[in-house]
Amino acid sequence: MSSLKARKKITHKEIKQDKLVTKYFEARNWFENDENKKKVYIAAGVLVVLVVVGFLYFSNKKAKNEEAETKLSAVIILYEQGKYPESINGDPAANITGLSQIVNEYGSTESGETAKLYLANCYFNIKDYDNALKQFEDYGGDNDIIKASCLSGIAAVHEAKGDLKKAGEYYEKAANVNKDVVINQENLFYAIRVYTTAGDKENAKRVFDKFKELYPKSKYLNEAKRFEAEFKN
Repeated sequence: MSSLKARKKITHKEIKQDKLVTKYFEARNWFENDENKKKVYIAAGVLVVLVVVGFLYFSNKKAKNEEAETKLSAVIILYEQGKYPESINGDPAANITGLSQIVNEYGSTESGETAKLYLANCYFNIKDYDNALKQFEDYGGDNDIIKASCLSGIAAVHEAKGDLKKAGEYYEKAANVNKDVVINQENLFYAIRVYTTAGDKENAKRVFDKFKELYPKSKYLNEAKRFEAEFKN
């Protein structure tokens, strides 16, 4: 009578291999189902479409930004000459696209966002404060200097309209966008000026003290000291 053989011990490695083989056959059987095949092909097709659409979107956005940058460079010549209506509307004879059209057509690009600042400044300089405010507020780019400039522009509009308290608040916001923005000192000075003019001694003194602490050697500090007597006591 033959003796019973001892049971073979199965190693951990063999168990893992066995599970892997099982999973492989399960997956193959699942895929051989026509409905499941259809799902896989649809998912793969959707993925390919998304990749292609994403590539085309970013390629198109880059091309649009370059177009906007070229047109913006041309119209800035008029802007720097102080020709604000022409800068807004363009000069067809010189083949220069106006800032208004650049913003409308390329506003979602970085150069189109920059054009909003120039367009707002044009409106401000011809005293069209409502349109200036709209463009200043509409800026949505990532450039901190332009962001601060637009907030300062909003402040200037409120100052021009006589709302000095709100103007002071926006000059402060402009100075707080980024500590390294070069116009921070100027905006703090403007905040001190409008708060003082509004008779808001508390805020004028608060901003003045902050100014002294942050920029003790600023040229604007000496100018700000002209208002000190009005809010010191």
